[in-house]
Amino acid sequence: MDLIIALVFLIIGLGGLSFGAEFLIRGAVSISHLIGLSPFIIGLTVVAWGTSAPEVVVTVGAAVNGVPDVAVGNVIGSNITNVLLIGGAAALLLPLCCARATISRSGLILILATLFVLFLSFGLEVLPRWAGLLMLGAMLVQTIAIFIGQESQAVEEATNPGWNWGLSSVALIGGLTTLIVGGQIFIIGAVDLAEQVGLPEAVIGATIVAIGTSLPELFASLAAARHGHGEVVIGNIIGSNLTNILLVLGLVAVVSPLDVPPDLVPWSLILFGLTSGVFIALLLAGQKIGRWMGLAFLVVFVLYILQSLSGGLEFFDGAF
Repeated sequence: MDLIIALVFLIIGLGGLSFGAEFLIRGAVSISHLIGLSPFIIGLTVVAWGTSAPEVVVTVGAAVNGVPDVAVGNVIGSNITNVLLIGGAAALLLPLCCARATISRSGLILILATLFVLFLSFGLEVLPRWAGLLMLGAMLVQTIAIFIGQESQAVEEATNPGWNWGLSSVALIGGLTTLIVGGQIFIIGAVDLAEQVGLPEAVIGATIVAIGTSLPELFASLAAARHGHGEVVIGNIIGSNLTNILLVLGLVAVVSPLDVPPDLVPWSLILFGLTSGVFIALLLAGQKIGRWMGLAFLVVFVLYILQSLSGGLEFFDGAF
């Protein structure tokens, strides 16, 4: 694939992402009103699971095809991207805040899951099959707990497009499909450009592929923020990060147990832990993530990308 074709893929992918996100959010919010669940729960489940589909396909496929650096790097980078890029960009449009009771359970599970990955990475330096089974089991328990306990019963006051079940379902499914296809087209062009400049696999996984597979979450969250659905944004970030760890890494470990790529230790993993930890801590403390905090998130994200692309991983590895 030459440069022109790669750029065409990028443009087509961005178009699909934009249109798909708009209809996905409209359909998801409409369904939340129809079934009486809060937009946070819809963001935590339907939106998060759907927009995480690229991570599942790319990461498990990379593990099966013997490219563990891309597999693990994609999950680590995607979780960093979800908080810093998606949370930061959404906060520029709409201050993010949520009732403590709404996110207490899912937030705690995300912190525990993140700490578990850090333990495996720094302590064992491997993702064994038993850990994968444990993560998949935790994902199942978390899902059941969401719908049995219903972390938030109150439905957010928001504009309901007034769509019926049929139209809402078409918008949700059609938007999600367009979103995922657009993201995959974008990734094809982006990875080809990265390979042409000679980036190593671990860096491609932790940056280019991670950002590419997080584009559905980004565009969905920006669409939600534009329409004033802050709880959908928060639910999408938390739900996507949980899905990446418990489902995606769990499947990878079960299908193909692998070592943690040394290029990701310790810099990317430390940032992986800090981003989720700070995000949840701010929300539990009742702090509103406003424009200045969102800008700070984006600055840290840019520094992370520049550090990774410039070979800064080796610098930080040596520092620790």
